[in-house]
Amino acid sequence: MLRVADVQSILKLFSWGKIESDGTFAESLIRAYFGVFGAKGYGYWSEAGGSAPHQTQPNTWGNHDNPYRVDPVENYQDGYLLLLDRHLDDQAGWKLEDKFIPKLYFEPGCEPQIASSANVVDWKSWYEWRSLPFGSPAVLLMHYPLTVYRLLVDVLKVASPTRGSAEHRQTLYAHYLGPEVELNMLPIFSELALLLPYTDLKLTFFGYAAYTIVQRATKNSLAAKAKRGQPVYTYKSPASMGQSTLAIYLDGEHENWDPRFTAIIGDLPDAVVALNAGLLSYKTWASVILFCHIEEIPFGVTEYAEQSAEVQTQSFAKIIHHALPSLAPRMSTSQIEDLVKPRQYPIEFNPFQRPGQRPMPSVRLPSVSNGFTIRITGGDSVERTKEDNHLGGPKSLDVHVAGQARELVDKVQEMSLNSLD
Repeated sequence: MLRVADVQSILKLFSWGKIESDGTFAESLIRAYFGVFGAKGYGYWSEAGGSAPHQTQPNTWGNHDNPYRVDPVENYQDGYLLLLDRHLDDQAGWKLEDKFIPKLYFEPGCEPQIASSANVVDWKSWYEWRSLPFGSPAVLLMHYPLTVYRLLVDVLKVASPTRGSAEHRQTLYAHYLGPEVELNMLPIFSELALLLPYTDLKLTFFGYAAYTIVQRATKNSLAAKAKRGQPVYTYKSPASMGQSTLAIYLDGEHENWDPRFTAIIGDLPDAVVALNAGLLSYKTWASVILFCHIEEIPFGVTEYAEQSAEVQTQSFAKIIHHALPSLAPRMSTSQIEDLVKPRQYPIEFNPFQRPGQRPMPSVRLPSVSNGFTIRITGGDSVERTKEDNHLGGPKSLDVHVAGQARELVDKVQEMSLNSLD
């Protein structure tokens, strides 16, 4: 029950952070109190509503005929603001009092301290760094970019606020899978440029919602830029904060991230991230998990519940073994052995989770948006791969190990993913 106390302690940081009698947090009531609860017309806060946390997609597992289901707003499309010809400014996007807004543009001398000297590690330190009062509800949206920061810096270790300098900038290319409500709040991801000084960051968003909004793009809309291979959003941080750059692209050619697509194979990212991923809820995750294992691409996600994350990590070996018979003819013995070796998938409490238990009274264990991180690939394996490359590649396996690997291929011929349905 320690996690319950941890979740509640985050909510208690904020003056509006009330814990209901059943232990949940009524986020919709807080949004309504601040006047930012609704679908179209609510800036960055716009969302379809309904009881389901995500859109129903063609690749979703399971039966969705729930008699207690509350349907989302009809004809609402995540990312509809990208059908405009320009992004909203801070005031129009946040729709809050000025003192509650984490601004992106600053008067000279009023910028936050450069992040390499700030030690931003949780909501308390971020609010203080941004000089925001704890009465600001900005955290209810900022958990999206701050969780991406957490994944890139602390989970996958592909970036750091202290790694770059004016003389030696760091570059980072990440694929962001499955965005939905995030598409209406792209400017808030500029926080990554503020948190990572001297960094040039490129994010490409993949997923059903991104694909759909690009397909609906009109000639002069922001989304139409994706059809021309241009970023749909860019930002540069102040010179005093490292003059970092952010460019966000949308993939409008594919409904999902699939390693068979030439656009992905020919331009592999430094990292892949996904928030509130639901790895066993969508059919297409299996190929992502498998490909990132094979290519050793750092891949990190978040899930609502720690127990759900544990169940998901237990499925990874089955996904690999199911694919092994078809992969084996195209792989060397050392590659096969590396693919099937025992791995650790660390699950950690996310200090940048959205505050408060989700409105699920029957669930007593923590279930929180972006509550827990999972490192699927990367971290230690990234360092090991770099070392192997430096030394001329991993050592060849001896005959005995090679035989074991081939024997394993034979044994998994009968395995399937049926138990994951």
